[in-house]
Amino acid sequence: MIKRLAVLLMAGLAVAACQSAEPAQSSAAAPEEPVRPVLSALERSRQDANRDDVIASILTRKLRELDAGSYRGVTIEVWSGRVLLMGAVIKPDQRRRAEQNAAGISGVTRVINELILAEDRALDLFIPDQAKEGAVRRHLGVDGKGGLIVRVVNNVAFLLGGVADHAQAESLRADAGEVDGIKWVVAHVDGGT
Repeated sequence: MIKRLAVLLMAGLAVAACQSAEPAQSSAAAPEEPVRPVLSALERSRQDANRDDVIASILTRKLRELDAGSYRGVTIEVWSGRVLLMGAVIKPDQRRRAEQNAAGISGVTRVINELILAEDRALDLFIPDQAKEGAVRRHLGVDGKGGLIVRVVNNVAFLLGGVADHAQAESLRADAGEVDGIKWVVAHVDGGT
């Protein structure tokens, strides 16, 4: 780990030394968005990520077997055994059954049920918005990194993962809310736990 950090540091220094000074910007140039520091999101091991993927697949299959039409507005993400249910269902009983099915899967440590109720014809509005997810990831400085799951469902940003401390968790929540089109942010990130 230390060797890897040393190599990355040396590579960064080499790149910085090779760059030439940029010419001063003219006053007519539009101001750019400030660069945010990359948060030290806690990465999962490949084994943990695979286990989480299996849990998500099992739960997706179980919900489809129950009633594929009624659960079509449900998105499932798993991080270190924590299952996050997002989206919408038609009836309160379907919300409870989704949570019960998740809790019954081996390896699940916690179920976070963020499902809301909606009419059947509105369920198709609760699919993840990949363009907004990308915008949130870029804004947070975590684009291309696996330390944080970002899902945007019906203009609500859901964050799931781990960070080094509580201050970073609060910073993630606040910064994600600054992205255009995001109504609010629901963050389930462990801060130093």
